Amino acid sequence: MFTEKNHLPILLALLSQVQGTYTLKAFRIKSFTATDGLPMAVLVDEDGFPPFLPNVYATVRYRDRGAALTTTEKVLRAIGMAYLWAHCREIDIHTALTSETFLTLEQCEDLANFLRMSRAGQDAEVKESATAKPQKIIRLEHVRGRMAVAQSHDHASAAEGGYRIQTIAKFLDHHHERLCNQVLAKNRESLKDAREKAIRRLRSLAPRAGNPTQGDPVEGLPEDMMIDLEEIFTPRSTENPFKEGFIQTRNFLMYRIFSDNGMRRNELRHVRVDDIDYARKRVKVRVTKTRPRDLVISQKTADVFRDFVRDYWSTLPPRKRAHGYLFITRSGDQISLSAINLIFQVGRDSSELVSDYFAPHAMRRTWNDRLSRKIDAMPPEKRISAEEEKKIRNYNNGWSANSNLSSRYAARSIREKADRIAEELANDIAGK
Repeated sequence: MFTEKNHLPILLALLSQVQGTYTLKAFRIKSFTATDGLPMAVLVDEDGFPPFLPNVYATVRYRDRGAALTTTEKVLRAIGMAYLWAHCREIDIHTALTSETFLTLEQCEDLANFLRMSRAGQDAEVKESATAKPQKIIRLEHVRGRMAVAQSHDHASAAEGGYRIQTIAKFLDHHHERLCNQVLAKNRESLKDAREKAIRRLRSLAPRAGNPTQGDPVEGLPEDMMIDLEEIFTPRSTENPFKEGFIQTRNFLMYRIFSDNGMRRNELRHVRVDDIDYARKRVKVRVTKTRPRDLVISQKTADVFRDFVRDYWSTLPPRKRAHGYLFITRSGDQISLSAINLIFQVGRDSSELVSDYFAPHAMRRTWNDRLSRKIDAMPPEKRISAEEEKKIRNYNNGWSANSNLSSRYAARSIREKADRIAEELANDIAGK
C-alpha cells in the first residue's frame, strides 16, 4: 500500500522488483504527495502492488513533465483497462512488447472494442472470461462476433473511447520503442515494423467524436462585468462578500492572477511562493495539464502578492508553510479545487450583475478575448500575423504548438468582427 509517507525512490525500487510478466485482475489508482512536494498517482493491482511498465510510463511521460494529477490518473486508468483486457485474453503485455509479432491486428481490434466499453461492460467481460473456455488462437471472425455481442453492454462516449485508445497506442509505442533499442540490431527493424503496423491499426479504431464544445459558452466575460468583479474582490471594498484580512487578500491575489494571464485552476493551485518573481513580474507554471511556462503578471498583482506574503503567509509557523504553496487555507493547508470553485460561487452570488458562468475557466476565456482586442487595436504596420498570434496564444495557454484551440478561444473576436462587417454591409445595402 502507498501512503503519503512513501518516498519516490521506494516507489521506483518496488517497481523494479515487479517488472516482467504481469497481468491485472483488478486495479485502482492510489494518489499521494511525494517527497518533492508534488502529487503522484500510481496504478496498483488487487494486492496493492504497482506494475512496472504503466507506472514508469506515467511518471516519466506525464508526472515528471508537470502534468496535472488528474491527467496522470486518467492515463493510468486507461492503461489499467488495457491490462484487464490482457488478463481476459491470457496475454502478457510485457511479453507482447518483446515479441516479434507484437499484437496481431485481431488483438488490436479486440483491445479497441474493450476500451470502448463502459466500466460495467468491462467488468462483465472480465467475469465472463473467468468461466469461458480459453481460446489458443484469436481469429478475426471471433473478434467480430465478440464485438457484436458486446453491443449489449453500454459503451463509453466516443470522446472517452477515443481518448483511451489513443492513450494505449502511445503507451505501447513508448515501451516497444524503448525495448527495441535493447535488442540486437538485426531484429530491430522487424520489431519496429510489427509495432508500427499494429499501432497504426489500433489508432484507426479510435472513434471520431463530435465537437465537444458545442453548447459550451466559449466567450469570456464582458469588460463592464470585469469592472464589477474587480470591486467585488478588492479587499475592504463594501461589495466584498469575504471575511476581511487573510481571506480577502488571498482571494484578490487569486483573482488578479487569473485576470492577468488566464492560468488554469489546477495550475494556480500548485503555484509556490518561489514561483513568483516580483522584480520581473513573472509567475512560473510547473504543475500543468499540458506544458510548463512562465506567465506575466501586472505590477498591481505583484504588489498584492508582496502584501499577502508579508502580512499573512509568512506569519504562519514554518512547519505549516514548509510545502511552499502560495494559496493556502488559514491553517496552512494547500487550497483545494473545491475551495477555489466555492470562492467563485460566492462571487457569483454576491451580485446580480455577475454572470452565472463566472468561473476560473471563464477568466481564461476573458484573457483570450482581451488578447484578440489588443491585437486588433494595433496599427496596421505593427499588427502581428495570424501565425504569430496563434503562437502567442498557444504558449500563454499552455497548448502545443500545433493546437487548434486558439481559433476556438478567439470566438468573441471573430463574432464581433462578423457583426461589424455585417452591419456595415447592411448599411451599404440600405443606402443604395
